[in-house]
Amino acid sequence: MNPKKLYLLLLLLLCVAVSEAQTYVAKTLVEKRSYYLNGGTRAVLGGKSRTTLKIDLPPNTKRWYYSFTTTPEEEGTKLLNLGIQLSAALYGGGLAGLASKAISVPPGSGAADVLVLPPKEVDHFLTKANYTYYRDISLENARQAVQSVERNYGKTVYLGLRNPSAVMGIGIVIEVVAIVEVADDPAGKGKLYGDLGWKELEKGNYEACLELCQKALSHDPNLGYVKFNLALVHLILEDGKAIDAYVAALADLKKDRSPKNTLQRALQEVKDWKVKNPSLPQIDLIEELLSKELAKQ
Repeated sequence: MNPKKLYLLLLLLLCVAVSEAQTYVAKTLVEKRSYYLNGGTRAVLGGKSRTTLKIDLPPNTKRWYYSFTTTPEEEGTKLLNLGIQLSAALYGGGLAGLASKAISVPPGSGAADVLVLPPKEVDHFLTKANYTYYRDISLENARQAVQSVERNYGKTVYLGLRNPSAVMGIGIVIEVVAIVEVADDPAGKGKLYGDLGWKELEKGNYEACLELCQKALSHDPNLGYVKFNLALVHLILEDGKAIDAYVAALADLKKDRSPKNTLQRALQEVKDWKVKNPSLPQIDLIEELLSKELAKQ
């Protein structure tokens, strides 16, 4: 069989498996949150060396993950894509395929502590009093990492972010994703198809990406990032449809669940492709269009 036809057949079989057998979805609880923490000594003069992030786990959570990396800047631009990676891993092997070591994390530039705290310990942590935390699922002096949490520690926990350095400031970029069991969730399936489409785009399988993105939007027409992914494929293919696709995605952005984050991601992807291929037709115009829209958010 022709290799291209074989690939599309395998893709079709995967889509059937998703629609009939999928019982878990990767639900993003915290999407790319950035923090800047001063060193402990300098925090006395202003700023802070620690902060907390509340995590409310949805019903039927089977496990959850946090992923982070560190930067020297106050506004980290690194993309963790934790939800996308977990969605792809689910399809690759179900719950058994969700090994933390299979999740890639951008390299960090300095050490940070991410401590999982019970709610009663938050004030103690922030005031630097004696406090306890879940040592088995916390990470200390790590530049970057992904941590899975499979035991039940309650419906609400906090991540305590701490800069262990006395002098040097550090930026922390973090995401949190829960693996939730579902019966039938069209919106969840839409996101999963969209995440699979992105993985195909990363591999250069643009036709497969287009097919998966269209399928994602058939389940959930409000997935803004999928619409921007479609537009990006048209830009890469130079088929003359990119401008119309980006304008349509921007027009529907108000329906997105997280419009600013979606737009930031779309702009960063255009910038990344501009580095790879600065001669792409209309890429400067599209970058300018997205930048202006982002400035309005």
